[in-house]
Amino acid sequence: MYHFKEPKEAYEITRQFIRDGKSAGVIEFPPYITFELVNACNFRCIMCPASYMKRQKQEMDFSLFKKVIDEILRYGSLIRFIGYEEPLLYSRIKDAIKYVKRKGLLLHITTNGSLLNDETIKVFVDNKVDSIIFSFQGLTKEEYCFMRNVRPEMYDKVIANIGVLYRARKGRKPYIKITTTTTDRDKIYDKNKFIKEHLNYTDEVQVTGFTHFIHIDQGSDKKNIWQELGISRPQKKENVKCFIPNYEMLIKGDGNIYACCGDYTDSLLIGRAAEKNLFDIWHSKKAEILRKTINSGDLDKFKNCAVCPIRYKYKNIDSTVVNSRTGRVEKFSKS
Repeated sequence: MYHFKEPKEAYEITRQFIRDGKSAGVIEFPPYITFELVNACNFRCIMCPASYMKRQKQEMDFSLFKKVIDEILRYGSLIRFIGYEEPLLYSRIKDAIKYVKRKGLLLHITTNGSLLNDETIKVFVDNKVDSIIFSFQGLTKEEYCFMRNVRPEMYDKVIANIGVLYRARKGRKPYIKITTTTTDRDKIYDKNKFIKEHLNYTDEVQVTGFTHFIHIDQGSDKKNIWQELGISRPQKKENVKCFIPNYEMLIKGDGNIYACCGDYTDSLLIGRAAEKNLFDIWHSKKAEILRKTINSGDLDKFKNCAVCPIRYKYKNIDSTVVNSRTGRVEKFSKS
C-alpha cells in the first residue's frame, strides 16, 4: 500500500488528506504508526504531563510488538518511537530497532538524547534508522536546563552524544534533526544563534513558537504555572474541529490503541492489539463514534482533547526550519 522512501512522505499523505479544514473521510490505514514502548522517562520536564503523573512502569511485550509490526508490514506504514516517554528506556529497544528495519519499514525515533552511548549509536547506524529528532526546549542552555529540569552537564552530554552520532553515521542515515519550542521567556535575538550553533552537527533545526502548558494548568496542581514562569496564557479558539483520528494511531506499552499520538490521558482508546488486528480496530464502531464526535468539534467530550494545543491561540508564533545541507530556510506564522 505505502512504499515510502523517506519519512516525510508519510506526513505528506495526511496533508493531502485534509483540505481547507475539512476531511475527505477516514484513510484506509494510518500512513504512520506511533509506538509508546514504555511509559517512563528519565527527565522531569516542567511542561510534560508525564512529570506530574504517578504511573507504574509498563513496557510492551516483545512478542506483541513483533505481531503488530508484522501486520503493519502489509501496509508499509512509517514506524515512530515517540511519546510522553523516552524510547531508549525500553529494555528491548535494540531488538525493536533491528526487527523494524529487518522488515524493511521506515523508522523514526524522537529522544532527549541523554541515554545515547556507543552501543546504541552503532545499532542506529548499522541498522540505518531513517530519522532521529532530538527534542529541546528554549533557545539557550540555561532555558533548556530550566524547562527540562536538569543540570548544565546534562545539556553538554546531550550535545556531545548528538555529535558522536553525526560523525558515526553512514550515507546520511539517520537524518538528524533538533527541534525546540519557546515561550515568552526566550529572547528573539537568541534564535539565530541557536540555529547556527546546532547546524554544525545536524541536518535540520526547527524552532517552534510555543511551549504548551494548558494541560499542566488543568491537569495538575500547578494552577499558577503562568505566574510562576512569567509567561502569558494563550487564548482559546472557537469552533475548532479535529481530524487527527482519521489518519493517526498510537500503540502504548500495554498494547492499547489510541486515536491520537498525544493521548496521555488514555481517553481516546479504540481497541487492544492483543485482542484484534489493527485494521479491524481502525475500522471499528468504537473508532467511528469517536471520530464523529471529534470531527464535529465536540472536543470537551474527551479529557485529552479538552486541553489540546490546537484549541489555543498563541501570540507571535514564528516557526523556522533550517536545512544545513541546502541552506533552505522556511518560516511560517499562524495564530
